[in-house]
Amino acid sequence: MPGAASSSAPAKGSDNSQYVFLAGAISGVAEGVTIQPLEMLKTRFQINQGAHLRIIPTVKEIIAEGGLRQLYRGGAPEILGLIPRATAALSTLEFSRRLFRSWHDGQLPTRYAYLSGALCGVTEGVAFAPFQVIKVRLMAKEHLGRYRNSSDCLKQVLQQEGPAALFIGLAPTLYRNCIWNCLYYGSMHAIDQQLPQLESHGAAAARQLAIGTAVGVAATCANAPFDVVKSRFQSQLPGQAKYTSVLQSLRTIAAEEGLPALYRGFVPKALRLGVGQSVGLVMFEQLLRVFGVSQSQVEREFSETLAMEV
Repeated sequence: MPGAASSSAPAKGSDNSQYVFLAGAISGVAEGVTIQPLEMLKTRFQINQGAHLRIIPTVKEIIAEGGLRQLYRGGAPEILGLIPRATAALSTLEFSRRLFRSWHDGQLPTRYAYLSGALCGVTEGVAFAPFQVIKVRLMAKEHLGRYRNSSDCLKQVLQQEGPAALFIGLAPTLYRNCIWNCLYYGSMHAIDQQLPQLESHGAAAARQLAIGTAVGVAATCANAPFDVVKSRFQSQLPGQAKYTSVLQSLRTIAAEEGLPALYRGFVPKALRLGVGQSVGLVMFEQLLRVFGVSQSQVEREFSETLAMEV
């Protein structure tokens, strides 16, 4: 995006890593607050094994359970989890792109843009997994009344299942994240290279938000089945072993509920990812600009660091 560094920009040669991490953390909070009701809908759809749910009746049912605030049940671990998740994902995306640019005279080849997206999916998945387990347990209709709040849910999970339970569903989470992030961030970079630069930061952000939402919806078509498997894994309690591996779970769901079941919650999920990730990415890039961390600066400093290490 166009724009010069602000007057408060970090001094030349200074380490600006803290600005990247801070921008990622703030972007995560903004994303979480924006999309939490969609996250609740998506999770309810995915763990439902009965008749196909519809959006409006499900929203009414959730509100009947505890008022409008019920749409944010499980929101604390989700939103808190988005801080390390966004920090890990966007920082990995940023630093890996800097590295790849340093290999190609400051340019980022499209294939490396896709690779950066896949790499940030790994760190995102590991950082976010424990928060997802708590969120799914709180949101699942089957577990209503079992947990009082996020801290009680965490306490019970640790006492009854052990710390490893916080990483239940990590395998489908990594499949889900790496596929989506690869397609989303790689495609966003490829599209951005073909579009003319806009002078207005507001217009550029609006265009990126619109394109990002469309790309996010398209990317969701590829990773949706793995997200359903992840939610099924994480909603299981000790002693329940219906879903044991990614491929076995895909086969079981398809055989018992039909192939469409692998796309349960597709609409809220697509909107949640398309809108949420776009909001996060736009805010991240705008915050870097506000902090004075220009693209030319980060590329120059990263190249200088590599040269010093060599």
